[in-house]
Order: sequence, then C-alpha cells, then structure tokens
Amino acid sequence: MIAVMGDACLSFREKEGGVFDCEVSGYGYRVARTLAEKGAFPALFSPLGDDKAGTIIVERLVEDEILFDPDIVRLPFKSNIEIRYADGTVSDFFQYSSSALLSSEALQAALSVHTNIKAVHLSGRSLCYNPTSTSFIDQALFISPRPFLLVDLNGSPSSQVLSRSIQGILPYSDLFITGEGDAFPEVMEGGRLVLILRKDSVDVLRKGEAVFSVPLERKTAGDEFSSSILFYLERSGFLPPDGEDIVDYELDDGFIEEMIKAV
Repeated sequence: MIAVMGDACLSFREKEGGVFDCEVSGYGYRVARTLAEKGAFPALFSPLGDDKAGTIIVERLVEDEILFDPDIVRLPFKSNIEIRYADGTVSDFFQYSSSALLSSEALQAALSVHTNIKAVHLSGRSLCYNPTSTSFIDQALFISPRPFLLVDLNGSPSSQVLSRSIQGILPYSDLFITGEGDAFPEVMEGGRLVLILRKDSVDVLRKGEAVFSVPLERKTAGDEFSSSILFYLERSGFLPPDGEDIVDYELDDGFIEEMIKAV
C-alpha cells in the first residue's frame, strides 16, 4: 500500500457570472486519486473536520476507492476549504482548519492498523504547519518495515515550519521531487536523490551533483508526476511484497531514466 500523508479540501471555483463550481481537491487528494485511477492501492491520511465539507470529501474518497481512517476524518474542527476567484486570487483556510491540526497520537492510531505500507508520499503543503507537520514526519519515520520515503515539494508555500521540516526529514528521505521554482538549497545540496520537474524535462541530482536530464514528451503537473513515479516504483517490483523489508533503497541511473520516461 502507498500512504499519502497530505491535504484534502473542498474547492470553490468562480466561473463567469459569479457562479461557483464545487469540487474535492487538495494536493494530497490529487496524488491519491491519480494513484487509484492508475490501479494502485493508496490510502490518504488527511485530517478532516466533523462537518458538511468533511462529509462531502469522505464521500468522494469512497467513490474514488481511496482508503482513509474513519477517526482522523472526524476531528472536532472545520475541514479546509479554498475559494478560487475568476481574477486568480485564492482564499485558503488551510492554516485554520483540521488540515493543520493533526496530533501525532491520532495519526499513530490510524497507521497502527496497517502493516503493508511500502511507500509514503509527503507533500510540502502538509509540512508547513504544526502539529500536522511534526506528526507526519514522526510517524512516517516510525513505520516498520521502513517504507520508501518520497518528499514532494512542488508548489510548496514558503514557511519557517517547512524549512525546519525539510531539515529534519532530509537524512531519511529516499527521493525529493521539486519544481524548478520550488528548490530549497539544503535539498539541492544534500538530498540523496532529487528530481527537478521542469516544463519539458526532469533534472536528476545526487547529493548536489547533477547526473543527467531526461526530456518529457508532455507537460506534467507536479501531483501527476509524483503519482506516476510512485506507481512505477510499485508496478516495477521495486517496492517489496507486503510485510517485507525493502532490499535496497537506491535507484540506479538506468532505472531512474526508464521511470521518468514512463510518466
């Protein structure tokens, strides 16, 4: 199973005439949804409130066949909503919602029923505010057998908490994915393996050294790219069978090139 520790929200988008469309969104949700659409078996660990918005999101998770924990989707807070206006401005209540208020104890209880987590996806979006950031990092590192750890920094907003989170998770991360405008110096210099997603190519770095670049046939959004990478890791047999330790976390150059070309 692939565990996506990220956000989900109810998004309202303004259309012509001041009419708003409503849809379930959030970076973590989109990663999990794409994995499910590809035929993987994801679980989304996203804190939601015990309100109407949370109910709508849970109903969508059921429809999308995405696993979730029934306790952390009924927290006594409001679920996150965002409002995207026609002029491009966005009102986002992430910081003041259940999305940023997940305790380590609640997440530990949610994870304890799963013994087959092979990979964990952490997004920069969900590492911006505590206690959720600390909870995600602590519990991701506590999982046994140790899963493959992917940290996705695409579109991450700048914050001091995120910078500290990156410093804390850096020694344990197997792969960082970042956009060319979202690069963090410590990741570029010390990341074990870093993929930089550009408009028409992906640059590969190891410990601050550029290794090679792979052209992309089409422009790919960050969440879709990360989902494709995780899906390839699972379907290629790189991730181990349920309950077994991974033999080697290192991805060789040939494997990386084929993985990116499969996006």
